[in-house]
Amino acid sequence: MKIKTTLLFFLLISSLFVNAQNFKINGTVEGLPNGTWLYLKTVSPDKKLDSTQLSDGKFTLSGKMADKITRVYLHTHNYTNYLSFWLEEKPLTISLKAGEFKKGLIIGSKTELENKQLTKLMAPITKKQDSLSSLLGVEKDAPTKELLLKELNAARKESKQQEMDYVKSNPNSLISANLLDIYSSTWGKEKAAELYKKFNLEMKNTQYGKNINNFLSLNKDVRIGGQFVDFEQANTAGKMIKLSGIKAKYILLEFWGSWCGPCRAENPNLVKTYAAYKNKGFEILGVAADDNKEQWLKAIQDDKLLWENVSDLKGDKNVAALIYGINAYPTNFLIDEKGVIIAKNLRGQDLEKKLAELLP
Repeated sequence: MKIKTTLLFFLLISSLFVNAQNFKINGTVEGLPNGTWLYLKTVSPDKKLDSTQLSDGKFTLSGKMADKITRVYLHTHNYTNYLSFWLEEKPLTISLKAGEFKKGLIIGSKTELENKQLTKLMAPITKKQDSLSSLLGVEKDAPTKELLLKELNAARKESKQQEMDYVKSNPNSLISANLLDIYSSTWGKEKAAELYKKFNLEMKNTQYGKNINNFLSLNKDVRIGGQFVDFEQANTAGKMIKLSGIKAKYILLEFWGSWCGPCRAENPNLVKTYAAYKNKGFEILGVAADDNKEQWLKAIQDDKLLWENVSDLKGDKNVAALIYGINAYPTNFLIDEKGVIIAKNLRGQDLEKKLAELLP
């Protein structure tokens, strides 16, 4: 019996090492002092893979990762310098320069090479968008600003179409799977399903493929005039809260995140509005796209959010966010006492004006 148990344990441990993928990076950095720490982390989830210190401008990073190919960050302390790239189980060579990590030369990753080719393909429209955004930020003349905004929206539409076309033309690419995972809710359930259907089994079984399938399964295409979709998540004390359990004449379902600048900037307006209308039948349910509980709780305390707040701590893969097709933060829905969604994305004075009409 002891021999069998030992053998079983050995086989289990061996299978774990077989499934884990080895990686090794040899690199150089020009312009940083000896002893500078470099950190290698996966992008999603944010998990440390290895760290090391520079020695005579050289470094080596090695270890194991869960997948054969994964998106990672290589960065110095506080992300003063950082580079995002695709890490593979094959040995990689990286050449970097202080202040220009993003321009680093990476040799050995076919996936990263494909990513660079896509970036090159998208470069003209990306440059156009950046230029128009810069002009829009300094332009004072209203008619000119309107024209620039029209051109920027057209450029964004062109960029979106180029990315869709890339995914459609390269259904067996990990880059495509990553793109569709990122933009599923933005492109909509119908388009996401159409593109996902073309993926081979290998791509569908990647984490990106699983994320897309999860979105397609959960998303309910919620719209103004339709009924709310119920869900349940834990509040700050760990108690499970249902949307249907919030009793009020009008409920604002607010999707936000502690990491989201525009969300945090809007919170003072929500605090003021809540104070003015909470005794008249108005309630808020905050749903946070966070994966760090401490940061989430701190944001609630710092911003003095007195209404019910929930999260499943799955970041932007929050189940409620997938149900409601959230592709930008903050996003909110105003729900009446019959469960009908009567408005979306009411902010500041617009929200207060609407509530003044509904709850005089």
